[in-house]
Amino acid sequence: MALTSPGVEVSVINESFYVPSDAGTTPLFIVASSQDKQNGAGDGTAAGTQTANANTAYLISSQRELTETFGDPKFYTDASGNSLNGYELNEYGLQAAYSFLGVANRAYVLRANVDTADLVGSASAPTAAPTDGTYWFDLASSSYGLFEWSKTNQSFTTITPTLITSTSDLVGGVSTGAPKTSIGVIGDYAINTTHVTNKIYKKTASNTWVHVGSTDWHTSLPVVTVASGTTVTSGNKITINGVEITYGGTALSDVNTAIGSNVTNVTSAINSTTGNLEIFHNGKFLGDSTGGANTIRFEANTGTGLADLGITAGVKNGVKLLQESHTNRPTWKTADENRPNGSVWFKTTSANSGAALVAKLYATASGSFSQVASPLHSNHHSAIFNLDPGNGGTALTTGTLYAQYNVTEESMGANDLGGVDSTGNVADFQFFRYEGGATTITSNTTSPSFTSSETFAIQESVKNQEALNSEVTVTLGGTGADDFVAAVSAAGLTNVTATKLSTGAIQMSHKLGGEFRMVDRTGTPLADAGFSATTAHSYGTYTANSATLIDNLYDLPTGESLDSSVNTGIMASNWKRLSYTASTSSPTNEPADGTLWYHTATDEADIMAHNGTTWVGYATAYSTTDPNGPQFSATAPTTQSDGTALVTNDLWIDTSDLENYPKLYKYNTSATLSSTNTANQVAVTTSGAAWELVDKADQTTEDGVVFADARLHTTADKADSLSTGGAGTSSTIKDLLSDGFLDPDAPNPDNYPQGIMLWNTRRSGYNVKEYKNSYITTTKYPGSGATGLGNIRPSNESVSTYFPDRWVTKSSNNADGSGSFGRKAQRKVIVEQLKSEIDTNQAIREDQRGYNVIATPGYPELIQNMINLNTDRNNTAFVVGDTPLRLEGTSTSIQNWANNTASALDNGEDGLVSSSDYLGVFYPSGSTTDNTGKVIVVPPSHMMLRTLANNDNIAFPWFAPAGTRRGVVDNATAVGYIDTASGEFETISVTESVRDSMHEVKVNPITFFSGAGIVNFGNLTKTSASSALDRINVSRLAVYLRTQLDAIAKPFIFEPNDELTRNEIKGAVESFLLELTGQRALYDFLVVCDDTNNTPTRIDRNELYVDIAIEPIKSVEFIYIPLRIKNTGEIAKLGN
Repeated sequence: MALTSPGVEVSVINESFYVPSDAGTTPLFIVASSQDKQNGAGDGTAAGTQTANANTAYLISSQRELTETFGDPKFYTDASGNSLNGYELNEYGLQAAYSFLGVANRAYVLRANVDTADLVGSASAPTAAPTDGTYWFDLASSSYGLFEWSKTNQSFTTITPTLITSTSDLVGGVSTGAPKTSIGVIGDYAINTTHVTNKIYKKTASNTWVHVGSTDWHTSLPVVTVASGTTVTSGNKITINGVEITYGGTALSDVNTAIGSNVTNVTSAINSTTGNLEIFHNGKFLGDSTGGANTIRFEANTGTGLADLGITAGVKNGVKLLQESHTNRPTWKTADENRPNGSVWFKTTSANSGAALVAKLYATASGSFSQVASPLHSNHHSAIFNLDPGNGGTALTTGTLYAQYNVTEESMGANDLGGVDSTGNVADFQFFRYEGGATTITSNTTSPSFTSSETFAIQESVKNQEALNSEVTVTLGGTGADDFVAAVSAAGLTNVTATKLSTGAIQMSHKLGGEFRMVDRTGTPLADAGFSATTAHSYGTYTANSATLIDNLYDLPTGESLDSSVNTGIMASNWKRLSYTASTSSPTNEPADGTLWYHTATDEADIMAHNGTTWVGYATAYSTTDPNGPQFSATAPTTQSDGTALVTNDLWIDTSDLENYPKLYKYNTSATLSSTNTANQVAVTTSGAAWELVDKADQTTEDGVVFADARLHTTADKADSLSTGGAGTSSTIKDLLSDGFLDPDAPNPDNYPQGIMLWNTRRSGYNVKEYKNSYITTTKYPGSGATGLGNIRPSNESVSTYFPDRWVTKSSNNADGSGSFGRKAQRKVIVEQLKSEIDTNQAIREDQRGYNVIATPGYPELIQNMINLNTDRNNTAFVVGDTPLRLEGTSTSIQNWANNTASALDNGEDGLVSSSDYLGVFYPSGSTTDNTGKVIVVPPSHMMLRTLANNDNIAFPWFAPAGTRRGVVDNATAVGYIDTASGEFETISVTESVRDSMHEVKVNPITFFSGAGIVNFGNLTKTSASSALDRINVSRLAVYLRTQLDAIAKPFIFEPNDELTRNEIKGAVESFLLELTGQRALYDFLVVCDDTNNTPTRIDRNELYVDIAIEPIKSVEFIYIPLRIKNTGEIAKLGN
C-alpha cells in the first residue's frame, strides 16, 4: 500500500526455496481379509473390514492403528491347533503390514472387496441369518405327547410320530394334503408340520392315512370284532341302538349286509385280510340314546343272534381321542370305560413324556434362538385364564405364545352361543401369539343403519373364569350407531364396550385384552354394524393390511357353528396366528446376493454327455455305466460301485492328488496298451481294458470335457411350486444321471461334438460359487415357444415357474479351459478381486497417495498389475514381488519358474512372465509367528518390506538393502518352502550353487549365514535389459529422483519462461543433486537448462526442459581378493 503521509512501510518478499524432505519408505499394501472383523481392542467392528470401506486406501501410522482398522491378522489352524501352512485365506498382507509398522510409522493399506471368510468352505450351501423376530417351531426338540391305548394289554404305548416337513410327501403336493401312502407303515402316526394346523394322522390297516379324531379314523378302528368263520341262524335278530337287525343268512357277510346303513352312525365291514366282522361307530353325536355319544348298545332279540356273534348285551364305547393334561388320565380299562384298541390320549402337558412344543424366537442382537413358552390350551379364553387368571389378560405381554389343540373346537354336544356340535374333537394344534392391549375391532362402515328391536348375542371372557360368561342378548332400541352403542352399554357386560368414532364407525373393545364372541339372533345388527363373516378373517389365518378385513375380528372355529340352527358367529381376539418355520434344524434366510461358497465336497460331480443333439444325463447317454455315477477313490476301481463289472465309459475321479483335481478317467474295454518286452526290451502294443486319463484341456474333440455351469435341478425339481423363491434344493447326483434338464445359461450344445462330456460346475463340488438373486427370470429369458425365447436349452419353455436364484461358479476356468478346483479355486477368486481393485481403483493413482513401494504379499499373480499401477504413476514406486510359497528350493525349479518354461499366460504358481526395471523378486518364503504366537509361513515380501524399512532407517533408498549390514531379516526365523504333498514347511539353506542359478534369472535369494542370521543376498531387479537399473538400489534411486524432482519443479509451473527462471530451477536441481552426491547416491551429475535445450520452438509450446545426467553409485557385489604366497624374505625385498 502506498504511503500518503510520512511513515514506514515494511514488506516481506519470500525468495527462499528448498526441497521438501521425503516421507521415507511408505509402502502400499493391497490385502485380502475376512469381512466385519473385530477390532484390535475387541469392542467393535474394524472399520477397514466393512463392505462400505472396501477399496479405500487407509494411511496407517502404527501397529495399533492397523489392528483397530483391520483387526488382527488371521492365520487359520486345523482342529488340533496346527497352522495351515499356505492356506489361501491366511491374511498375509495384514501380517506383513503389521511387521513393517514395527519399524516404520507410515503405510497405506487397501483391503479388496472380497470376504475371505465366505471361502472357508462347507459341504452344504451357506445361508444367511434369520430375520430378527423369526419364530421357529423346533421339531427335533419338541415332544408330542401321543399315547395309543391297547385294550388287550390294558396299557398305553408311547407314540413317536413321523414329522412331515415337505409338501412333496403329501397327497397333491400341497400342505392341506394327507401323507402319501408311500410314507410309513400300517400303524404309524404322522404330523403334517407343513400346515399351521399340524394335523395328526394314523396309517390304517387299509394302508391309508386318516386324521386322528375324524370320522374316517373312527371307522377304521372297530368297536366290536367277530371272529372269521362264525355262523349264525338265518332269521334270527338282534337290536343295535334300538334298531332291529334280521339275519338274511348264516354267514358273517349276511350279518354285515343286515346291518348295512340301517343304524345311524353305525357301520360294519368284513376285514379283507382276516375275514373278521368289524362293527364301527363313526364318532358322531348321537350314539345310543341310553349310552350317550359314540356308543353302540347291543340287545338280544330273537333266538341266539347275539350270542352266536359272541357279543354280550350292553353298551360298547367307541374309540376315543382324549386331549387332556397328565392330571386327567383316561379311564379306559375294562372295568371303567372299556375303550377299544387304538384310542389315543394326546397328553397336553409335558409331564411323563407329555406334549412339549418348543417354539423359539431369533434375536439379531444375540445372534441366536431362545425358547418361548408355548403351553397347550383348548381355546383363546382358556389360554388367558391359565396364563393370567387374576387379571383376565392385562398382565399378558405382547409376544406371549400358546398352542391350541382341537383347533376347530369340535366339542360333541352343546357349545358356546347355543350351538349343537355333532362331531368329536380332532387331533391337531396351532400356535397363536398375543398382540397385547385392549382387544379392539373397528368397523369399516361409517354410516351404519339398523332395524329397531333386532338382537344379537354376546359372550365375553372375565377374570378368574375359564369359560366365557353366559350369553347376553343385546337388543337395539333404535336405528342409528348411537342406538347400537347404547344397547351394548345397557346389556350389562363386564368388559366389553362400544363407541361411535368421529368417522361414524362403531368400535368395540374388551378392556382387559380378552375375547368376546357374537352372533346375530334376530335380524342382522352385527352385519349392519360392519361386523360379519365377510369382514372377519378366517379363524386361524390373518391377512395383514387388508382393506376389507378388520383387525382382531375372526370367524368362529367351525366346531362352534356347525349346526344349521345357529347363525355364523364371529369373535374378537388379541390372539393372532403365529407365523413361523417348522423344521428340525434352525431356519435361515436365503444367502445374500453375492455370497460366496467354497463347496468342499470332492465326491460330487454331475457329468453330462453330448448325445449328438444336446447335453443329457450320463446314464441316459450310457445306460450300462455305473448306476451311481462317477466313482471317487484314491485307487482305480475294479468294479462298478454296486459290484458289477466295469463297462466302457464308466468314470473314475482319482482323489489321491487333490492339488491337480480332477484327474478324470474313462474306462475303455478296448484301450491301446503299451508295454516293454522284458526279454528283448522291445516295445509291445496290445489291446485291453484300462482306465484312460481324460485331457482336461480338450474342449474340442469327442474325448474331451467342457467345464461349465449347466443346471442345479432335474426336470421334476426345477419348479418353485410354493413360490418360496431362492434356488431350491439341489437334485441328487443319482437323479441327475438320468435327467436331461438344462438351465438356460448352459453351454450351447451346437458348439460341441457328440461324445464330449460336460462337467457341470454348478452342481459339482470342490469349487467356488457365488449366489445370484433373480438369475433366471422372465425378464432375462422372456416368453416361450419360439426360438430364442424362454429357456433356450430345453424346448424354449417358459422359466416363469423356475426357482429364480442360482449358484454361479465364481472360480473361472484356467487358461487352457480346464476348471479350477480346491485351494486354487479359492485363490483364483481372491486374486481376481485383487487384480480388479488394482486395475480400477483411481484413488491409489492420485498424487496425494505418497507411497513409494507396492506389495501384495502372498500373491505373485499380482506382479503385472502392480507394475501397471506403477507405470500409471510414472514409476514412482518400487514393486516387491513374491515367489510361490510351494516353489521347491532347487535350481531347476526356480529357474523353470523364473524362465516360465511352463508357458504360463500370467504370473503365478506356474511361472513368471513379467519384467520391469522397478520390480524385485525374492525367494524363498519364511517362518515366523503371528500375533497369537503361532508359527506361520509368510511370503518373501513379508521379510523384504521390513528389510527395506530397516535399510532406509540407517541409510538411504539408494543403498542396497542386501548383505549383512543392511539386508538382515529380523522378522523370520527360518526360510524354506511348503511341500506340496505334505503341506509342511521345509526349511532350506539357499546354497551358493542355488544362488548362482537364481542370479542368472534375477531372483534375489534370502538365505541364512552363520553368525549373521537370515540375510537378503540379492540386489537385482527383474529387468529385461542390462543397465544400471538392473540393481535395486539404482532403481529405488530413480524412484526417489522422480518424486523429488517433481516436487522441485512444480513451483516453477506458470513462471515466466526466461533465463531467470531457468537459472533458478537449474540451481535448485544442482543443489539437490549435490546433496545426493554427498550422501553417496551419485558419482557425478550434469544439469543443463539454458537456451541450448530450451529453444524458441519449445518456449513457444510453453515447455521448459531441464536435462540431467547422473552417474549412480553402484553397489559392491563381487569382491576379488588375489592372495599371493611368497617365500620368506621376498616381501621385505619388494618393499625396498
